[in-house]
Parts: sequence; structure tokens; C-alpha cells
Amino acid sequence: MTDLPKPSRRDLLAGATLLSGALAAPHALAQAASSATEILGFSKDTREPDLVLPLWPERRMPGGPVPQVTESVDDQWDNAGLRYRVAEHVTRPTLSYFAAANPTGAAVLIVPGGGYSRVGIDREGYESARWMNAQGVAAFVLRYRLPADRWGGKALVALQDAQRAMRLIRAGGPGRWSVDPRRVTVMGGSAGGHLALSLCVKVYDRTYPVLDEADHLLTRPDGAILLYPVVTLGAGTHVGSRLALLGPDPSPEDIAQWSFDGKLPGITPPIFLVHAVHDRVVPVDHALALFASVRASGGAIDMHLFEDGAHGLGLRADPSWPIARWPDLARQWQVRNGLS
Repeated sequence: MTDLPKPSRRDLLAGATLLSGALAAPHALAQAASSATEILGFSKDTREPDLVLPLWPERRMPGGPVPQVTESVDDQWDNAGLRYRVAEHVTRPTLSYFAAANPTGAAVLIVPGGGYSRVGIDREGYESARWMNAQGVAAFVLRYRLPADRWGGKALVALQDAQRAMRLIRAGGPGRWSVDPRRVTVMGGSAGGHLALSLCVKVYDRTYPVLDEADHLLTRPDGAILLYPVVTLGAGTHVGSRLALLGPDPSPEDIAQWSFDGKLPGITPPIFLVHAVHDRVVPVDHALALFASVRASGGAIDMHLFEDGAHGLGLRADPSWPIARWPDLARQWQVRNGLS
């Protein structure tokens, strides 16, 4: 029996493009447009968090010394009239809680992008939280410290915040929330996707000393939704994210430590991955590399590639694009993996 040749990158992209075309059949396009219209209803929902709490006990935050910067929020509106707030120079990392009206017990930690030099608040953050709430999922938006500000803890400070956030979600407590600690997903886009992926891979890394009872809980998410994530900091990386995370002259060891296109541990949770083929910021090669790495490790990954799309779109995709259906696909993935 003759061995079949291994598919090339071109073949993989062609197959993904055909899949997108299949989704774009008339009935599917109508469903996508309808779904996207419902999702875009978030523009009328301006609900702010039900609770915002600091990640760390007073004067016990790891990763110092604190850089000489002043935290601020840049508050703008995009061309569609949607709010677009961005946090800069974060010195007081927080967790913003959005309570679901009809909670299922499932939860999601949302990690917005921003190239490790800023943190999105509305797009990829609060908007995603409100949508998750509509599915009965308790949502938590992380505002994390930025390695670009050159903290004493360097690249580690963002992961410290993500690990602490996951533990606080699982800890819950009176007057806060009650969630099933076995149904906590992490969701991240771009550099936020890289941080979410770090949380999935570095599950045994103790990045800070135990501060309270919450720090005895696991940091490994039960699943991950990754939107156009930064995967490698080596060749073909998003240069801005690498510069912010590792500085201007990173060592090969640092690059390898924070890249996920090689061998991954078998304990990595199930992953749902979305990327546009013509993403001009983070190349689709990042998604292809992650898919190959997860499959080689024996892990589970659902990859969805779309011909049309843009970087950082969050829930704001053009309803005529098949990629606008990614929330429906993500929701199906959550249900199938018991994370709903």
C-alpha cells in the first residue's frame, strides 16, 4: 500500500478555505447573519461589571518593583459608534465580574489583547462577558499588568495575574459568586490569547508564593477559546508582542520558554481556535503551528480558519463573513466539552 503524502501548508489552507465556503452556503449565510445580528445587540447593552475586585492582597503583589508609571484608561468610540476603552500602564490588576441572569454554574476568564503594552476593556473584554452571560456563563474580565512597563518580574507578571485570577474564580466565596471549579474556560485574543495559552501550558509553574487559601487551587483551565492568538515568539512572530514581553534583545532560551509551537505537555486542556487566513497582524501560521503542536502532544483542538476576517475583531465581525459565526461554533464546542 502506497503511503499518502503529507499535506502541505497550502493544502491545509485550501481545505480550510473550502470549509469556510461550505459554511457560506445560502442557508448557512442566513443563519450566520441572523446570529451575528443577535450578537451585535451587545452595542445596546452597556452594562458595567457587577463587581470589580483587586487580584492581590494589599502590599503583597508579587513581581515588583513597581515601575514608575501612572495607570490610565484611553476612552474612545470607533467608527460604528461602539465604545473602545483601553487600559494602559496597569499597576492595580483587577478581575471584573459579570453575573449571568440564569447561571449554569460554568464560568469563563476573559483575557483581552493589546500586544502586552495595553489591555482592551470593551472589545474582547466586556462585550464578550455580556455575550457569555446570555449563555448562562459567569464571566470574569482580567485587567493584567503589562511586561512592556518593565516590571521587576519581567514577562512573568502577566502570568502571575492570570494564575491568580483563575484561582480566585474557583475560590468564589460568600457575597461573590458560586461556580463549578471543573467548568472554567479561559478565552483570549491576540496577545491575550498568548497569555491564555500560557495558562494552559504552564500549569505546574508556581510563579509566586502562596498568599492565602485560594493559592492552593489549580490554575489549569478546563478549556480554552483562542482568537487569532500569538503562538510563537520566534520567526514570524508579532514583533510588538515579543518586544513588550521580552525586551529588545531576548535570548533564545527566553524565546523558547514563551513559544508554544514546539512540544507541549499532554495536560494541555481542549482548545477552540479561530483565525483568519488574511490576518495582517498575527499570521495564520501561528494557528497552524499550534494545531500541529497540540495534535503531536495527543491533545484536543478544534481549529477554524476563515478566508475573510480581521485581527482583533472580537464580536464585531461583518455579518456577511463566515467568521462571524465563530461564537456559535465556540458555544457548540463548550457544550460538547461539558463547559456550558
